[in-house]
Formats: sequence, structure tokens, C-alpha cells
Amino acid sequence: MKTRSPRHTGLLLLALAGAALPLLSTSGCRTVGPEFRPPAPPATAQSFVNAPGRAAASPDDTGAAGSILPPAPAAPAEGNWWTLLGDAELDRLEARALENSPSLVLVAARIAESRARLGLARADERPALSTTDSARLAGESSERTLPIPTRPVTYRDAGDSYRLSLDASWEPDLWGRIRRSVEAARAQLEAGEADARAARLVLTADLAAAYIGLRGLEAEADILARTRTLRADSLSLLSSRHSAGLAPETEVHRARAELAALDAEQADLGRRHALALNSVALLCGSSVSELQLQPTGRLPAVPRVPAGIPADVLRRRPDIAAAEALLHARTAEIGVAEAARYPTIRLTAGGGFESPDLLALLDRPSQFWQLGPSLTLPILDGGRTRANLAAAQARADAARADHRQKCLVALREVEDALVDLRQLAAQAGHLAQARDSAGEALRLLRSRHEAGLISYLEVVDAERSQLQFERSLVQNSGARAAASLRLIRALGGAW
Repeated sequence: MKTRSPRHTGLLLLALAGAALPLLSTSGCRTVGPEFRPPAPPATAQSFVNAPGRAAASPDDTGAAGSILPPAPAAPAEGNWWTLLGDAELDRLEARALENSPSLVLVAARIAESRARLGLARADERPALSTTDSARLAGESSERTLPIPTRPVTYRDAGDSYRLSLDASWEPDLWGRIRRSVEAARAQLEAGEADARAARLVLTADLAAAYIGLRGLEAEADILARTRTLRADSLSLLSSRHSAGLAPETEVHRARAELAALDAEQADLGRRHALALNSVALLCGSSVSELQLQPTGRLPAVPRVPAGIPADVLRRRPDIAAAEALLHARTAEIGVAEAARYPTIRLTAGGGFESPDLLALLDRPSQFWQLGPSLTLPILDGGRTRANLAAAQARADAARADHRQKCLVALREVEDALVDLRQLAAQAGHLAQARDSAGEALRLLRSRHEAGLISYLEVVDAERSQLQFERSLVQNSGARAAASLRLIRALGGAW
């Protein structure tokens, strides 16, 4: 059998490579499928409708009684927005939550999977090289017949075989199928990273909201404690006056009833505080005993939102960024599905040694090689390729609709939070006036009661009114803090 010399083999390889160059050069000029363009935002306004204006700030926004909001700060630091609240205890809890949260571990695992899928897609861009080595020992019959047209020939074959080979293959990306696959995988990775930022934002915002709710309950508890001290003193005074015959017994019983009702409110507030503490512990990924959270009785100062927030900040929201990246991936998958309609060319080459004698395996007569392209052209597949393309287009349409829906939801969340902040600020001013008036009325009624001009019932009613206004102010401050957190979350943690 005639074998080719290495020189002839090299010339043949160069000839085949030269013949393939024009074909390969055209592969970089054609990428099927639509090119991705970021969708236009659904809103055309340059700022939010309910954003605070510099000239139209309410009196409470400038530091009136009942306000817990300091002057407008700079934009929060990206990622660590909660540091603007200036609460060291909250900073400690946020760090614990970011370290221990199982949800962030889950998202990180998904990102690692997306990164691995990107590596799989990019592997198709490069040639594949593999080796096939084998050794076969077999005992054959000593009498085997080789059929020849003239007469049969009997020969002996020991059956042993040794093979050492190296195979290479490469698929030129003629229609951009591989490029679109890499594009889709890269966009999917971007979507996963945006999902991780979204999960981080949700976790930190939920923890800050639970923390503010907890501190608000502590502030209410302080008000109730002060009120109970006053009512206990009143009961002691009334008991003394009743013993001296200066107050009726009904006032003593009324004072005891009011004190018992206040104790019941304190018990309910303690229950709600314990449940809020459990929520904080869950978000931190730890038990309540591990938190070591000491009561402060005050709310952290939540920063005021500056005037004139541009509406395009919503594009930085992690969930919208993830939806846009997912739309990019679905658009690239249309190109992958469309490329399946066109021919596929694969270049293969291989060579090595094969011999029935192990000692002669590396001798020149044992050499072999092969080289050649293969062409795959879909002709009839029962409509599978067309259906796959239609499915890819439908997934892209769904991703586009989902992106628009998320943008509209984001707009509503921002506007809702801005409305809450504006109306709650106005409510705080009215509550502050009501509290001050109730306090003055209570002072006058106590003086009249001590002079014996009115009954204790009127004093109790005035105390109850003032207590309700003080608690309402604390609740209003907590609601405004929660609305500020919802706005920061709706803006993606920055503005």
C-alpha cells in the first residue's frame, strides 16, 4: 500500500486550508437574527410627577415639629445605601444579613451556573482536539477464508490491535449560530448578576423596614411607659383624696380601669415588639438571642429625597436591568434558531498510528491520517426548525412585555412612595398641632381638677387624647420612614 510522505501531507493540509479560507472569510460577514436594541422606556416625562419641588416644599419638610427627616443628602453610596440612615446598629445588622442570608447564596450559585454556561457556549468557537488510544488482544481462528473472485484464500490473523490517534474538528460559524449562542449566554449572565443585586436590595430594604418598625414600637412603648407613670401617680393621689373624703370612689375605680387598660396596651405592644424582633432575626439569618439588640426608643433618621429626580434612574433598578438583559438573551436566541435553517460545515482531521504489533506501533508504515469537511443541510424535519424559530420569537415577545410591565410597576412604586411622603408630611404637621393643643388642654384640666372644679373623667379623656396624638405622631414618623425606604428601594438604591 502506498503511503504519503510528511511533505505531501503538509502540502495537502495547506491546500485544503487555502481552499477553506474564502469560505471562512464569508462566515464573519453574516450573522442571522435580529440585532438587540435596548427598548425605549414607557415613560416620556423627565421627572416624576410627585417628586418634591425645591420651591414647593411643605413646612414639615424644612424641619417642623414631628419631622424625622434631615436636610437632603447626596446620592446614597451604591450598594450600601443604608449607611445614610446613620445608625451603627443597623449597619451591623445589614452586614450580618449579607453574610448569612441563604437567598444570596442561592443567587450566587445561579450566577456561577450562568458563568459556566457562557464558558460552554464559547468553547464552540474554538477547535476541539481529542485522542483515541486503544489496545485489543484477541485470539482468532487459525483458518479464516478471504473471499476472492477467482479462489478463496486461507490466512491466519492473530486479532491483536494497537491504536494511538489524535483527532481535531472545528465548525466555522458561517451564520453566527455560535456568536448568537455566546451573546445569549453573556446576556443571561448579566441578568443573573442583576438578579443578585435585586436580591441584595430586597434583603437590605426589608431588614431596614423591619428595623424601623421595631424602633417605632419601642418609641410607642416609651410613650406608654411615661403615660402609665402619670396615671399611676394619679391613682395614688385619688386614693389618698378618697381616703380623706375629698374624692368619690367612682374616680378611684375609673383611674384603676384606665391604668389596667394601659397595661393591656403595653402587653399587646410587647407582643408586637417580640414578633418584629423575630422578623429582624430571620432576615439576619440568626436567632433572636444572637442579635443582642438593645432598645433605643427612637427612629433612625431616614434621608429626605432631593427635588427633581430624573425618571431615567429607573434603568438602574436591578429588576429592570435583569429584564432588559433577559430580553437581550431571548433576542439572541432567535438568531440561534434561525441559523438552524442553514447548512452546517464541520472540518475534521485526524492521524496517528495503528498496528497489530505493539513494538512496531510507532514505525512509519503504521502511520495513518484523514482530512475532510462534512456538510449538514436540513431538508425535511417535519417543521421542527420553523416551530423552534417561532417559539424563540414568542419568548422574545414575552420578555419584551415583561420588561415593559416591570418598568410600569417601577413607575407606580416610585409615584406611590412620593405620594405617601408628601401626604404623610402634611399629616405630621396637623398631628403636631393637635398634640400641642391637647397638651395645653390637659395642663389646664389638671389644674382645674386639682382645684376640685372638674371630675377626674375629664382629665382622663384629655390624657387619652394627648396620648393618642403622641402615638399617632410616632406612627406617622415610622410610616414616613417606611415610605422613604420604599422610595429608595423603588429607585434601585440610588438616585
